[in-house]
Amino acid sequence: MAAPQRMVPPPPADDEDEPEVTRASVERERRRKQQLEAQAAKKTMTRRSWYTEASVADAFQRAVDDIHHSTRVPKHEVVAALLEAAVAQADRVQRKLGKGDASHG
Repeated sequence: MAAPQRMVPPPPADDEDEPEVTRASVERERRRKQQLEAQAAKKTMTRRSWYTEASVADAFQRAVDDIHHSTRVPKHEVVAALLEAAVAQADRVQRKLGKGDASHG
């Protein structure tokens, strides 16, 4: 006959690994997920096609390459930054182009 085994209490619960679930924590997590989804939606890539003079396209490509090689920032981020800078100058460009030949209206 086997000797009776002594009963010992279970080990203490290790609650430190598990975060406490509260209404506030659930709401924080929901907001965090919404923010991540919104950021992902903003980063959706697209491809567009515009026609321009070859010399202008070549100059743009050189600028992208130069910035990429000097900073090691991915080219799509360089292109985005250059386009954002161009958008910031849109009013100025419109005024400049408006002073030119009006037959292209």
